[in-house]
Amino acid sequence: MKKLLPTLLLATLVSITGCASYKPIPQNYTGPIATVSDSGMAEDGSKAQIFALTAIDGHSIQDSFLTTRQASYGKGATIRLEVTERLIPAQAMKVKLRGSHITGMPIHEIASRAMGTFFEVEGVVDFTPQADKRYRVVGILSKSDSSVWIEDEVTRQPVTSKVSAQK
Repeated sequence: MKKLLPTLLLATLVSITGCASYKPIPQNYTGPIATVSDSGMAEDGSKAQIFALTAIDGHSIQDSFLTTRQASYGKGATIRLEVTERLIPAQAMKVKLRGSHITGMPIHEIASRAMGTFFEVEGVVDFTPQADKRYRVVGILSKSDSSVWIEDEVTRQPVTSKVSAQK
């Protein structure tokens, strides 16, 4: 077991830090760019909703789930919502979107799931951002229908298909 522990610790650290190592804008990139921000809202001091872009073309990127967990670390049940914004190339891509509740403590998530008040949805959609435009990941989380999509920040019109989980 003593020999296995360092290997497990290293694997955990690699998996945690590996998420944020992919940069959507490659070094020396000079092409057009767009901006995408995640969104979210607190439901109370220990539970929030987050709608986030979590991967581009199969590569995990830093998102609001990660930044919120980091901001909330060591604060007990308190959740501190941190919304992420990133620059991306203005070109066709496949993006993974996720909408989910997030809690300050795992036991709160377990209890919320048991009570039927913890919802989540995730899926991959096509996205072709336009140069110099701003976009926002938005959605709804409810018992009857949970969905997540990207919308134009100015017009508030959807620019991707909706990823839905209906019950």
